[in-house]
Amino acid sequence: MTFVRVVKRKSAAAPRDAGRSSTQRIPQRTAEMIVKSWIKESRERRQAEVNQLQKLILWKPMGGLARG
Repeated sequence: MTFVRVVKRKSAAAPRDAGRSSTQRIPQRTAEMIVKSWIKESRERRQAEVNQLQKLILWKPMGGLARG
């Protein structure tokens, strides 16, 4: 989130927002953090799909197969 301060052209100085201090800033996400989160989410989705497929294969009825 980026804060935008609107300043009129002829004003001497823009008043500082008292409700927000520099210590309360939201940390900016870097490109590296974003990419790593995408990779993590992708792996989690892929693992969920694999788990779902494994459950389907294990619970699939074995009709028509000869057991020896």
